[in-house]
Amino acid sequence: MNLSEQYAAKLKLQLTKLSNGEMLPYDDQWIEDAGEMFKASLRKQLAEREKGFRIRMSNLGRPVCQLQREKAGEEKEVMPYNHIVRMMLGDAVECIMEVLLRVAGLNITGGKEEAELEIHGQQIRGENDIEIDGRVYDTKSSSPWAFTHKWSDGWSGVAKDDAFGYAAQLWGYATGTNKPQGGWIVVNKSTGEVEVVEADPSPDQVSQLEAFISENVKVIATDRPFIKCFEPTQELFRGKPTGNKRLHTTCTFCSFRASCWPDAVYKPQGGSKAVSPRHYWYSHYEA
Repeated sequence: MNLSEQYAAKLKLQLTKLSNGEMLPYDDQWIEDAGEMFKASLRKQLAEREKGFRIRMSNLGRPVCQLQREKAGEEKEVMPYNHIVRMMLGDAVECIMEVLLRVAGLNITGGKEEAELEIHGQQIRGENDIEIDGRVYDTKSSSPWAFTHKWSDGWSGVAKDDAFGYAAQLWGYATGTNKPQGGWIVVNKSTGEVEVVEADPSPDQVSQLEAFISENVKVIATDRPFIKCFEPTQELFRGKPTGNKRLHTTCTFCSFRASCWPDAVYKPQGGSKAVSPRHYWYSHYEA
């Protein structure tokens, strides 16, 4: 059992006690600190957004095409009205977990520390979430699907499909504060389930990640021509081509989808006869 699994087991044991009416000792200052943290996050969410583009820890591992579009000032997709609610809920989850980790008796040794790196002449800054036993952890709220199909596979699940750059973000926080990576505290925002996921990449995986980050920053720093990272794929239904071309999953969640795929359409899965078929984004759609 690695350290993160030990933390998860201890946390779940104490949460079980709380869930069943058993009182656990706590310091009222923890609640005060969490309240101040949440007030700060509300002010940040309600404040005017920062103008201009810069590489940050939070976008360090994003696909380089997204970073190029953002730096060029391309128009973003209009976010749905509930986007701000999702952001605030994520902030609230972080504050709640800060208290619960302390109540559970985990050794919180730091957090909210400024991290800074210089890569290809670019100053990259960010602030970590929490440190347990001197290791850096990042708190994430997760959809039920990602909680089950991504985070449950640990580091390999994150690294396999990391469109949001979580691995690079954690690496940046750890490297920028000269501390070891711990992993992620992940909360299923639908069910309240919690996992503590260990960041345990092999030396080769670390080298690959560092090379990816270096190349990302270099492309942005040198203003290279735009690179489209993902291409549509032929859609298959029951093993047979439908004639449609489906956008890559990363493109479907990208704020700059319309810049790359202005003619994309959101349509029912080709070939499906279901009453309520799944819908996808397509660059070419026949039926």
